[in-house]
Amino acid sequence: MISNLSDRPDGTKLACDIVVIGAGAAGIAIAREFAGRSERVIVLEAGDADFDEQYQDFTKGSASGAPYFALHESRYRMLGGSTFRWGARTAPFKPHDFSERPWIDKTKGWPIPLDEITPFYDRVFQMVAVKTPFAFDKGVWEFVATKPVAFDEAQLEYHAFQFGRNLLFNARFGDELRQAPNVEVLLGAQVLEIDTGGEGAHVDHLKVAALSGGRCTLRAKTYILASGGIENARMLLLSKGRDGRGLANGSDTVGRFFMEHPTVSAGTITSSNNQKLIDIFSPGLIAGRLVEVGVALSPEQQRATQSLNAIARAAVVLSKDPTQALRELLRNLAHRRLPHNLSWYQKNKYLTERLGIILRNPFSIVGNVIRHALGKPKRFDVDSVYLELRTEQDPNPESRVTLGTELDAHGQPRAHLHWALTERDKHTMRTLAHAVDAELRRLGLGEIAFEPWLESDDLTFGSDMVGGHHHMGTTRMSADPADGVVRGDCRCHEVDNLYIAGSSLFPTSSFVNPTATLLALSIRLADMLKRTGN
Repeated sequence: MISNLSDRPDGTKLACDIVVIGAGAAGIAIAREFAGRSERVIVLEAGDADFDEQYQDFTKGSASGAPYFALHESRYRMLGGSTFRWGARTAPFKPHDFSERPWIDKTKGWPIPLDEITPFYDRVFQMVAVKTPFAFDKGVWEFVATKPVAFDEAQLEYHAFQFGRNLLFNARFGDELRQAPNVEVLLGAQVLEIDTGGEGAHVDHLKVAALSGGRCTLRAKTYILASGGIENARMLLLSKGRDGRGLANGSDTVGRFFMEHPTVSAGTITSSNNQKLIDIFSPGLIAGRLVEVGVALSPEQQRATQSLNAIARAAVVLSKDPTQALRELLRNLAHRRLPHNLSWYQKNKYLTERLGIILRNPFSIVGNVIRHALGKPKRFDVDSVYLELRTEQDPNPESRVTLGTELDAHGQPRAHLHWALTERDKHTMRTLAHAVDAELRRLGLGEIAFEPWLESDDLTFGSDMVGGHHHMGTTRMSADPADGVVRGDCRCHEVDNLYIAGSSLFPTSSFVNPTATLLALSIRLADMLKRTGN
C-alpha cells in the first residue's frame, strides 16, 4: 500500500515490526525483501510519489571546501530517491577495496570481507536488469567485438562497467510495493527525530511530520535509517542521543569521512589513431547493453606507490558529432529540461544548433544505429581526446556533513557539506596519469600533454573536477566502536535496534559507482533480519 501522511489526522500513532526511513534504492530493496512475509513493514518517505519542488526544497543546504554541486541537485526527495537521476552504471567492488591498506591514513579497511557481500551481487544485478554474462575485468574482452590492447598488468588492469536499466525505482517497483499486503509506504513523512528517551541506547519511537504540519509518532521493533549519505548523517545529528552530540555518535564520526569520486581531466591525448583509443574504452555491447572500460592502478602498483584506487579512460569531446547531438537533445527533451541558466533566446539557439549538427550528416546516425544493433563500437566525429581520471577519495575526517545555520520549513537545520581532499588524492591522480602515459607511449598509441594543475606541488585540482553525486562514508562501518558508527552487520554500535543502510556505511569507497554495493549490503541486512526475527 502507498499512502500520504497528510491524509492522516494530527497526532496519529503508528506501530509496526520494521520501519525503514527512506524509500530510495536501499529502502526499496529492503522493503521488497519483506513483501509477503509476516512482518509488518512501514517505509517512511519524506517526499511524494513523483518529483515535487515543495518536498525537494528540504534537500537544499550549504557547502564549503572543494567546489561541489548544490546539495538539492545531488539528491532527490521522492519515492525512488536519487534513482531519479541514476545512470545504471554497475560493477562490484574488488577484494582489495575491502582490505586494510596501512598507507591510507585513519582507516583499517572494512570490518567484513568482500566474500560476505559477493553472494548478494547476483540478486542486485537481477534487480537492476544487468544481463549475463557478467564481466567486470579483463574477461570482458571475450564478449565484445573489440580486441584489447596489452597494457602491462603489473601497472594497469582492465576494469569494466555494465549498464542496467536506468528506470526510476518508483516506476520499476511501485506496483510491487502497492500490492504487498504487509508493506506500507507512507509518503510525505519527514522524520524529525529518532527518539531514544534520552538514554541513547535503544530507539523508543520516531517523531514524524507531514508537509501540512501534522505530526505522528511511530513505534517499531527494528529501525532502519536509509535516507542517503547526507541525510543519514543529518538525521543522527538532529537526534539528541546520550550526550547531545547526536545519536550513535560517541566516536564523533557521524558526518565525518564524507567521500565522493573526484573526476577530472588530466590532459589531452595526442594519437595517430583516435578511433582505436575510443574503441578500447567503449568496446560495444554485452547482451544488448552498453559496456564501458577503464584501466585502473593494479593492487601491486597501489601498494608500491602508496596510492588510492583509481581508474582512467580516454574520453572525447564531441561538439560537432551528429549522433551525440541527437542523443543529448533527446535526453534533455525526455527529462523536460535544457542546460541550466539558458535564456529563451539561448534555448532556441541551442535547439537550432543541435538540429543543424544532426541534419549535416544524418547518415552517420544511421550507421551508428546499425553498429549498435550489431554490438559494435560507434563511430564519432571527434574534436579531441582527453584522459579522464576517477579516483577513490582518501578517507578524511575533515571532509564532513554538519548541521548548518539555515532552517528548513520544519524549523530544523539544513545540512552543510565541507568537501575536503588531501595530498594523497592528488598523488593518486598524478600516479595514474603518468602510468597511463608511459603505457600509451610504450605501445605506440599516443602521448599525454598534462594539465598544469597535475604537476603543481600545491593542493589544487582541475577546474573541471566534479564528483559523481555519490555520497559515502558519513556513518562508516568499523570493527571498533571508536572508529565508526555501525558494526559489520549494519547495526549501530551504540543503539541496539537501529540499523543503517546505504553508501554512508562505506569506510572506503573504491572508484566504483556505489549503487550495486549498497544494494548488496541492503539485501544482506534484510536476510539477516529475517533469520534473527528482526
